Amino acid sequence: MRILLVAYEFPPSRSPRALRWGYLVRELVLLGHDVHVLLPDLGQPGIEFPAGPGRVVLHTTFAGPCGWLVGRSRRRRARQGIAVPSQSAPTQGGAPSGIELNWRGHAVERLKQVAGWFLFPDVRAEWTPWARAGLRRLLAEVKPDVVVTSHEPASTLPLGLQARRLGAAWVADLGDPVDAVYTPARWKARARALEKRVSAEADAVIVTTEATRELLVARHGQDRARCPILANGYDDRIVLPAHAGELDRVPGRLELLYAGRLYGYRDPTPLLQAVAATPGVRLTLVVPDPPTGGEAAIAAAAAGRVRILGSLPHAQVQAMQRDADVLVNIGNRGLPAQIPAKLYEYLGFERPILHLDTGAGDAAADWLRGFNRGWLCAAETEPLSVLLAGLVERKRQGLLGQGLELAPVAEYAHSARGRRLAIVLQEVVSRQGLARHGMAARAADAG
Repeated sequence: MRILLVAYEFPPSRSPRALRWGYLVRELVLLGHDVHVLLPDLGQPGIEFPAGPGRVVLHTTFAGPCGWLVGRSRRRRARQGIAVPSQSAPTQGGAPSGIELNWRGHAVERLKQVAGWFLFPDVRAEWTPWARAGLRRLLAEVKPDVVVTSHEPASTLPLGLQARRLGAAWVADLGDPVDAVYTPARWKARARALEKRVSAEADAVIVTTEATRELLVARHGQDRARCPILANGYDDRIVLPAHAGELDRVPGRLELLYAGRLYGYRDPTPLLQAVAATPGVRLTLVVPDPPTGGEAAIAAAAAGRVRILGSLPHAQVQAMQRDADVLVNIGNRGLPAQIPAKLYEYLGFERPILHLDTGAGDAAADWLRGFNRGWLCAAETEPLSVLLAGLVERKRQGLLGQGLELAPVAEYAHSARGRRLAIVLQEVVSRQGLARHGMAARAADAG
């Protein structure tokens, strides 16, 4: 197949959507498919995909004024030998972690915040005019068998609608709902209307959880047969260096690791308080958005039991996950249809998982109950403190993983996810081919 992927977030960005499609494109190439990717030019360095029967061709276009300023800054930093952050423009403003902004940087951030107030769903929508032109060109030149759009951001979805109007088969990799808890109130109606159009017009709508599919069924009467589930996964091909994830271990200390983002709906406070109160534990946070305010004060007072690291290379983070004693996940509050992509990645390592359960509506907690992988604990300081003290003792006795099923879950390997995606895309292409054949036959009969 010739596949055209439209994606704002794509490697070397390390956003969950970028990682998802970086891995899926790799697997499609290894399966012999050609993948063309339409994406904005954000000044990111080139990336290499493994040689395979298929190939990857990246097609970049002007990203818009704010994106151009971001790309210009990245290129200047690269020429000066300064580390370039491998992530796209922030959705809600704010500089990427670990970057000290000068007055120009602050001015760009302010401009993005202002532009994001008027653009739906955020500042990344400024790419749309150039993306539309690029899409028309690639449809004519590449003649893809199928177009895939990656959400988020939601600004890629109208591009899928455009491709559908121009006669292309279209698969929307929706992942999460467009109208979600974190959607700004001013965009709620528009997000829900776009979500409805996508459900009605896409040849297939891919989601990552059963809960999201049922939400679309309830909201829009989504046809389940056109709404396959393709969960995220873990990298089963990576070869990690022996000491790349060194955690500076102390004998007997229980090493906890949380890798991900601390969105407003993920509260680390109970965990920080529990770690601060439990001898023999250290928590490492690998987060591009470090705790602030009261959370930072708790971490600072934890007597060396909390270590906060910024954004790190993805391979290094995976090595740290391999080396930790327990991998931590903080449950999302009020997002009953979402499971963090990081949890699927955790399944690739033979390590127990500690999940902070936020109660009703925590989709990740419900999902994890199907695995004998570790411990679910209420996201409250006291029960977490009791559990951590028990885990310290279990480690001291060499019993930390006893009774748990820690082998990687093959179903969620990216190689398996890629094969599943190829089947979904081929089914869409075949259905459209049959539909076109039927229309041609009817036209011939009418003639």
